[in-house]
Amino acid sequence: MTEIAAKQQITKRVDKVIYSRVGKHSRMLEHDDVVTEQPLQINLHWRCISTDSKEQALKVKVFAITMRTLGDDKFLILGLLFSEGVINNVSEVESIFIDNSDEDAKGNRWQVQLAMGKVPILTSIERFQTTYSSCGLCGATSLKALELKDPPNLLTLTENLTFNADLIYILSDKMREQQKLFSLTGGVHGAALFNQQAELLSVFEDIGRHNAVDKLIGQRLYTQQSPQPKEMLIMLVSGRVSFEIVQKAVMAGISILAAVGAPSDLAIKAAQRFELTLIGFTNNESFNLYHGDWRISH
Repeated sequence: MTEIAAKQQITKRVDKVIYSRVGKHSRMLEHDDVVTEQPLQINLHWRCISTDSKEQALKVKVFAITMRTLGDDKFLILGLLFSEGVINNVSEVESIFIDNSDEDAKGNRWQVQLAMGKVPILTSIERFQTTYSSCGLCGATSLKALELKDPPNLLTLTENLTFNADLIYILSDKMREQQKLFSLTGGVHGAALFNQQAELLSVFEDIGRHNAVDKLIGQRLYTQQSPQPKEMLIMLVSGRVSFEIVQKAVMAGISILAAVGAPSDLAIKAAQRFELTLIGFTNNESFNLYHGDWRISH
């Protein structure tokens, strides 16, 4: 991406506002850059054979409505569908396009046409919608649901591979240097992917932690970069680690998940169940290792 194109993308993701800076003895008007936040509606389309007429019938269902920062919507959608087990690879998606038929929803409604023969499991869609609306699932149920999605075996992928602990201290600074939107607004989360040599592979930002991770995973899926045996990938996220973030990492075959903030208890239990190396409170001096210490060498 050229520098001009990058600046144009950033411009679309911020809004200019006027605010009052109030001090103990002063008040003045100033300008600020704030990150955009708009809803994204994802509609799923697929074909199935009618049992009565034996003819193809087109089914449509709203998969999700989520708040996100504008940009990289295609990656976000692919990452979300993949991490929720709706698709296994990009070939199962025939097309993804913006629906501008409704002027009020222009740019915020996307249609996903699944490939011929691909029929989503409706129970998984309903479970996803329930989870994101008010949860209602206990920890044990969430772990079982992730097991049913048949995630890759992280132990097999990274057998006998280790990551140098000294490299973990530099991950936060490497990600921060590439967070252009955060530098401008201070209002977004980041997700970065590194290889075993701590080389930065990609960085995505969004107002939502989950969205930043979905964009990162979706970009890899779009470029058909699936996890390979003897490949160790490290994902760093800003903020805390919830169960959903662990789920996305496990589904993507990422063996080490590090965070600037703290993990939840269910995130730790999920890391233990699926043998994910989980690290919290990462900075340039120390980190907390909650599970998977065998992958971290000194």
